[in-house]
Amino acid sequence: MTKRVSIVVPTFNRADMLPKAIDSALDQTVACEVIVVDHGSTDHTPQVAAEYGDKIIYVRREKDFGPHFCWLEGVLHASGEFVHLQYDDDWIAPTFIEKCLAVLSYDVGFAFTGAEVVDNNTGKQMMTQFLGWLPDTGIFENRLAEENIVGSLISPGAALFRRQVLIDALYQGRLPLQNSEYHGVGPDIFASLLSMLRYPKVGFVKEPLASFRAHDGSITIDALKDQKKAANITAAYNEVRHYYVELKAMQAVRGAQA
Repeated sequence: MTKRVSIVVPTFNRADMLPKAIDSALDQTVACEVIVVDHGSTDHTPQVAAEYGDKIIYVRREKDFGPHFCWLEGVLHASGEFVHLQYDDDWIAPTFIEKCLAVLSYDVGFAFTGAEVVDNNTGKQMMTQFLGWLPDTGIFENRLAEENIVGSLISPGAALFRRQVLIDALYQGRLPLQNSEYHGVGPDIFASLLSMLRYPKVGFVKEPLASFRAHDGSITIDALKDQKKAANITAAYNEVRHYYVELKAMQAVRGAQA
């Protein structure tokens, strides 16, 4: 049975970068539903989206309530069982979805690929990410990748998730016992952690099929230039990691009781 996939492209005031993200979604070797969600852009994003006609689903809201509300609306509109979150300043290789689907089975929570960081000014590859986390392309027990996944961060831009997990992971605001936060940081890492709590295995493609654009407008790049911002981001992510450890311990207790 063919697995239906939706690609959600949340966007905000990046009309000049947006076409590459949309084109990469439309150019996949397997057919995908492409949903562009625009929350409050004041540039010419609506005109860019209109040029694609019925090739995409365009969702527009006049007010911006933050990135994760935008993500969530896109996922709620998605009809696919699996969803890829495509950031508006990044892109994916044409075989990204096809190769992720090849390592997704009933017991796999999510699949991810290697990634590259590309300098926006020169177009040159600055670094690669995730390629050494698992030995080869395939399906693996969570424990083999857990240390890397928990200790670092798999960007949703390099992953294919189950739609229901994304809906449940995209909390809006703080976790129940959270003290530190930064611009909604958290759901991006929690999606992979929640997947591992619910499913015993992870899928991996040992190729850099996702490309992340390094530019001054990136939240991550901006934070690297400011020690206080970087510290706040780290603290926010650590809160989510602690929450995962607590949930995993609770899961173990419930399993023992059962």
